[in-house]
Amino acid sequence: MEDKEIVQKIEQGVKESENWSVYHHLKDKLGYPALMLRQTNTSANSFGVNIDIFKGYAYLFLDNGTPAEPGKPFSVQEMSDWVALKELLDIIKPYIKKINP
Repeated sequence: MEDKEIVQKIEQGVKESENWSVYHHLKDKLGYPALMLRQTNTSANSFGVNIDIFKGYAYLFLDNGTPAEPGKPFSVQEMSDWVALKELLDIIKPYIKKINP
């Protein structure tokens, strides 16, 4: 699957989620597509994560800061944060690299 397709699938999953919204579309330092998400249903609207799509795989970073736009890292402090993180991991699970032993 191409990087663009993965971004679209993840974005659709985020749109259907109860806990996340797409805050910003961007590209990483190498020019690959990335999404900046923020947790919804919380008063801290700058808390979020980055998802980079690189050569057919998704990489999740629990920090939404970029050089142009510093952010605060997502952290699990309440049960609702735990639920949100589990939901996000389920969304990106199909696009994570699988290592065969």
